[in-house]
Amino acid sequence: MSLIGDAKLDILLTLRESPSYGYELQDELGLNRGTVYVHLKELREAGMIEVDRVEDDTKYYCLTENGEQLLDALGE
Repeated sequence: MSLIGDAKLDILLTLRESPSYGYELQDELGLNRGTVYVHLKELREAGMIEVDRVEDDTKYYCLTENGEQLLDALGE
């Protein structure tokens, strides 16, 4: 049993490598637009990710320390 869904886990693992934005995550992970933004919102509210920077109205997300600890606890 997983404590976190596969899509959210994939987002966290991708953001562990480098900051990214919604459309990039959507393309890289094969998620639809609505799904990726719902997951980003939920992960942000849970304190797992945060906005790293904003460029031309594009939000780049990065993993927080809490997100890193979650991945470590899951053995990822």
